[in-house]
Amino acid sequence: MVDAWLSLLGMPAAWAGRTEFTLLDTDFGQGFRFFQVWEAWRQDPNRSARLHVVGFLDHLPVRPGEIRQSCVSQLKSKVDALAAQWPLNLPGLHRLEFEAGAVTLTLGVGPAPVLLKRLRARVDAFYLCDPGASGLQAASTGNGMPELARTVCALARPQARLFMPGVPSRWLGPLASLGVLSQLEQRPSVGLTNLGASCATLSDKPCSSDARDTVFGHSDPWQQPSPFPHSRHVLVVGAGFAGMGVAQSFALRGWRVSVLDGQWGRSDSPHQQHAGAALTPMLARDDNIRARLSRAGSLRAQARWGALPEAVLSRCGAIQLQRNQGRIVELAEVVDALQFPNEWARFVSREQASEIAGLKLDRGGIYFPTAARIDPQGLLGALANTPGIEVRRAEVLTIRKQGASWQAFDSDGKVVMQAPYVVLAGGFSTRGLLERSGLLAKDSRLAAMHALGGEITFVPDALLAGGPRCIVGGDGYVLPSRHGVCVAGSSYLHGAKDIAVTPVGVQGNLKRASGLLNLPGLPEKVVSHAFQGWAGWRAVLPGRLPAIGPVAQAEGLWVATGFASRGLTWATLAGDLIAGALNSEPIALENDIIEVVSEI
Repeated sequence: MVDAWLSLLGMPAAWAGRTEFTLLDTDFGQGFRFFQVWEAWRQDPNRSARLHVVGFLDHLPVRPGEIRQSCVSQLKSKVDALAAQWPLNLPGLHRLEFEAGAVTLTLGVGPAPVLLKRLRARVDAFYLCDPGASGLQAASTGNGMPELARTVCALARPQARLFMPGVPSRWLGPLASLGVLSQLEQRPSVGLTNLGASCATLSDKPCSSDARDTVFGHSDPWQQPSPFPHSRHVLVVGAGFAGMGVAQSFALRGWRVSVLDGQWGRSDSPHQQHAGAALTPMLARDDNIRARLSRAGSLRAQARWGALPEAVLSRCGAIQLQRNQGRIVELAEVVDALQFPNEWARFVSREQASEIAGLKLDRGGIYFPTAARIDPQGLLGALANTPGIEVRRAEVLTIRKQGASWQAFDSDGKVVMQAPYVVLAGGFSTRGLLERSGLLAKDSRLAAMHALGGEITFVPDALLAGGPRCIVGGDGYVLPSRHGVCVAGSSYLHGAKDIAVTPVGVQGNLKRASGLLNLPGLPEKVVSHAFQGWAGWRAVLPGRLPAIGPVAQAEGLWVATGFASRGLTWATLAGDLIAGALNSEPIALENDIIEVVSEI
């Protein structure tokens, strides 16, 4: 039997035969309505192919044990599945996946009015709690329309239904005045409140452009129509962190993915000798867009890659040491101001940092327990083995739209591959590819992208007192030992024409390791030692923020590039943003960040 509130929202008939169906619940609580809609969806043979639920909470006080204790027996398996993925109490959007990705839960943590403005989604059903109690009923805007009504209008699909327990029908007057309501009625309280409930159905008329433009513009490439106008085949150019992160995100959604890279499988491929890298979050006192993007990316990467073997991903943690020269920021004050859970970030004293690292450090800093050491080649291999992904060694010189498909051409002018959708994720080479294809606007952010070289050094752990037990960072970084070798880095080579391991780079990295691990005189003591290492390029954009989004005036063409030193952090997030958009999912990132990074 379908619960009364689901029936009032038109389910299960509303999702019958649909590709996807999205419910927004502004009062997620302990998730009972999520479990109910999931169960109803699961029991319905005519259900939509995918179910997306967006739920808002001011904070996440509930622990997995409490969720389990409060459940009813028939929902236990679903409650256990949610408890296993329950996120830390961090602000922003958290994406959880169930039923092999067919059911998603996007948990928004923060004030509901803020989250509504920052949400990018196309919603079929709204469960809106009492606007007065939740703060959703904001002050009227210039045209007399409450902010919630404006936002609902912008987020709603035609014929979307709204259920509002405890809210009188006259509150929906602003929506009615827009001419977008086809039905408005009063219902009994159905046991949910003592005040009754209001129900409404939006008409098939489009919301006013003024309302839609307020949120994300009248025509929004981040919210694609469904069912898909073309086949679910995507071409990804580039097989580094960005490209393979994007490829995996599409493949897990059932897409056919073709990855092209001119150096794939070669002995001189970019990451062939890359012995280790760090997946580490960052903090900022004001929790700015870069810090929020880093947090979102780290959470997505950890969730997606968490089942990889220890040899590929080692959750060793990381300490960002307090600076002792230059521009000094008191890290203890940063941590205190943010009030994040200790499981995510906490300040540790010199003594505590030394105990965690297993070395006698000379200062404390911020400890990130979830940070991980990554084997780059192992990670890329694991991603390439995702079912649905085909990787080919092929150089792409230009791309061109031909009918409904994009064609990729090699240096001989031959078509290497074609697909309805293309994602350019080849780092700095993306700029040249767009330019040769006549698709690079002179005033675009990508036109200002530049390549920045850097190198890391492989140091025998015996020279570093065995090496740290966790990642130690600050001015550079040192990774824990693997196979008797620690990775120390990293240099920044401005204006370099070629990159290679150099004596100057080795000395710089040894100096950084010496300062981080409190091993004075290390560079001078080992000057005669022959060190190996790895050198590579970073693709850097102004502001050190990536470019992730659609290319203007080129339908079906997307980019994921400019990741600088955070390729591991942003790879999975970029893939989920683009693949999510083309799947017509709620986007798992706040709208204000999307607006910045999608400025191509």
